[in-house]
Amino acid sequence: MSFGDASCADHCPMARSGFLRSTAAAALAGIAGSGLLAASASAQTVGTISPSRVQGKTLVYPLPPNEGAQIDTGNGVIIARVKNAVYALSITCPHRAVTALDWNSSTKEFHCPRHGANFQADGELIDGRPDRSMDRFAVRRAAGAIAVDTANLLQQDSAQDAWIHAFVTVA
Repeated sequence: MSFGDASCADHCPMARSGFLRSTAAAALAGIAGSGLLAASASAQTVGTISPSRVQGKTLVYPLPPNEGAQIDTGNGVIIARVKNAVYALSITCPHRAVTALDWNSSTKEFHCPRHGANFQADGELIDGRPDRSMDRFAVRRAAGAIAVDTANLLQQDSAQDAWIHAFVTVA
């Protein structure tokens, strides 16, 4: 039987040109599909970042364009955008500052795998073992960016007023 024989349409090997056409179509569909997935996920993202500038204990980060969390594991800082507010949070669980928190993009919450705690995207405690919300850093706006004062860690229970106001408003 030859490749052109109509009797082998269901069981003969595919011709090289047909194989290349179907492979190219599948590759293009995969690329297009991944673009669509990325676009829908951009509304609630998680990523890694590094400061764009370091001035002593002050770290400067670009303002996040979308809601979600960006994590600087090297400096222990999470930049979280929630609606029109940007927070700088400590990456460690407030129960014992040894466990790094995870971001769950489907629930839009932080989770401590060791203590079973859950926190809202702005650091507010939802449930779990800690007796306070996530620690926030003092922040200020700096020319289209957010300046995070890592020397000024605010705990909800000991500096409640400063903790409540530790965010930058964005449009």
